[in-house]
Amino acid sequence: MGSRVATPTSTISPKTQPEGSLAQAEISRQGKRPLRRQRLVLALAIGATLISGAVAWVLSSTSLFQLLELKTYDLRFLLRGKESPPQNIVLVTIDDQTERTFPEPRIFWHPHYAALFRAAAAGGARALGLDVSFAMSVQEWEPDMDRELAAAFAEASVSVPIVLAFDTLQTTQEGLPLYLLANAQGAMGFANLTLDRDGFVRRQQLQSGDSDAWESFAARLAAVTLNLPRGSLDSQHRLLRFGARTIPLDSAGFLLIHYWGPAGTFPAVSMGDVLAAMKKADTAQLQDWFRGKIVLVGTLDPSDRHPTPFYLAAGNQQLLSGVEIHANVLGTLLEQRFLREVPRSLTAGLVLVASALAAFLIFRIRFPLAPVLMLVVVFLYLVLTVLSMRSGLVLPVTPPVLSIALTGLVSYGAHSLTEGRRARLLQEVFGRYVSGEVAEELLNYGEIALGGTQQLVTVMFSDLRNYTDHCHGRDPQVIVTELNEYFTEMTTEIKAHGGMVNKFIGDGIMALFGAPVPHPDDARRAVACALSMVASNEEFNRRRAERGLKPLVIGIGLHTGEAVVGNIGAPEKMEYTAIGDTVNIASRIEGENKNFRTQLLISEETYKYVRDDTVAELAGEAQLKGISKPIAVYKVLKLNRG
Repeated sequence: MGSRVATPTSTISPKTQPEGSLAQAEISRQGKRPLRRQRLVLALAIGATLISGAVAWVLSSTSLFQLLELKTYDLRFLLRGKESPPQNIVLVTIDDQTERTFPEPRIFWHPHYAALFRAAAAGGARALGLDVSFAMSVQEWEPDMDRELAAAFAEASVSVPIVLAFDTLQTTQEGLPLYLLANAQGAMGFANLTLDRDGFVRRQQLQSGDSDAWESFAARLAAVTLNLPRGSLDSQHRLLRFGARTIPLDSAGFLLIHYWGPAGTFPAVSMGDVLAAMKKADTAQLQDWFRGKIVLVGTLDPSDRHPTPFYLAAGNQQLLSGVEIHANVLGTLLEQRFLREVPRSLTAGLVLVASALAAFLIFRIRFPLAPVLMLVVVFLYLVLTVLSMRSGLVLPVTPPVLSIALTGLVSYGAHSLTEGRRARLLQEVFGRYVSGEVAEELLNYGEIALGGTQQLVTVMFSDLRNYTDHCHGRDPQVIVTELNEYFTEMTTEIKAHGGMVNKFIGDGIMALFGAPVPHPDDARRAVACALSMVASNEEFNRRRAERGLKPLVIGIGLHTGEAVVGNIGAPEKMEYTAIGDTVNIASRIEGENKNFRTQLLISEETYKYVRDDTVAELAGEAQLKGISKPIAVYKVLKLNRG
């Protein structure tokens, strides 16, 4: 085709300037453009972080999410798994075997309990806790039983500290000799368990809140075992002090129980077997069971079983007996395996950090990678909560995870309405004309002026020599197929070198380097692209020759300068393009390939930017239409690889 004029021309005089200075100045000037977008993104991210974090904080305080937090607490125990229990605690259980051994009603089991006291003493137990409540006297039916049980208690207590449990919800006979004696020795503790709102036992009150300040069964047993004074609460009810020992409590003033495992974790002996060994005076067996150990006696009745964090262990429902729960509380106190909740201030900080991280991922990383990374973050945090619990630190799960989810949704919505919409528009407008890398860079660059802006660009025009004559008398479908094949080859090279295919003009191509995204080496990219296009055209012609077709001769012209770049057109149809003298000069330089019998010519302005990177020779001066003075054009021989 002949020469093409993209816009009306005016006479210009190219300005000489230091190499790269205009490009750097242009990039610096355009680099200020994304600041407004960055501020908008930052404002949206901060807004999403604060709003979502606040909502997550409020929601995590509701009953539903507090219950969910409790379930995550249980899950961490299950994931941690069963641990070896303390070796100094053994259970004596009132089980089915014991019931069969002593068929009389339990209200009359006083002699059996008395024998059990003596068995513990004979076996060298360190201490004994009896989790059995005596609600009434049997004096009316068995006159000596109450007195004999108290006597056995007094006898055994000389060598083995004994703590009795009582139920604060039951009316007890304060005049019972056993209770009078135990109370005088400070050997009583309440056995009432502390239930969460879902009925699970995860924590235990260690000291009653009334004026009597009774200690719990396990706390009193731990105190007498260690020979420590009565525990005292601090003013905020967050610490309980036993002598030199300090026990951390949760926000409600309760001890978080360190569970060693599900039912059956602690070693246990049937009360029937113990009394059988006592009856036979088998001291060796008693010592094997009890020497140096704390003995906890309690029932396995279904009425005294409760759900704990290991409730669903092994895939079935495993309720834990009261005496086993007390054993876990006692073990927590003796082994000092305390679980500490983080302060609310740290929880608030975790919520804020989680929200900020979610907002960052949504606004800075493309879909669908951002949601995947959010899930990875949540998974890693859950792993951290399990590991931290092993070291005694209970991290919150629901507040930060909820904040990540809410911030992700809010941020994604804000992003879709603002940045996402802009990204889709840019992708729609530029996606077919630039490479995927440039498209990504364009989205990150952030701003395309809708009204136009003047910026430094290198404009490329390419044309097929005498292609109009070549088309005469040929099948139009064949011509279209041929051009599409040629354009595919050329646009691949343009995209590969970071250029933008601006438009197709018949058999010609207009491409821009430096718009929409500028680079310091746009001129070099354009020259490298042009050389690759010439080489690709030769390979294209080789394949045509194999099919018996005539070669297509390409001509390329490059010019560097400032042009008006932007979306130009009517509201119904707009086109992103460049206009101005720089475009017209590049078009006319391409036409000069006929006169100089070349395939690639560049202007002196372009040569100034690439002369250190190319081997080129002056082809001559060309008098271009609309230009008052001739301009020097250069023939590029090769590009230096560096």
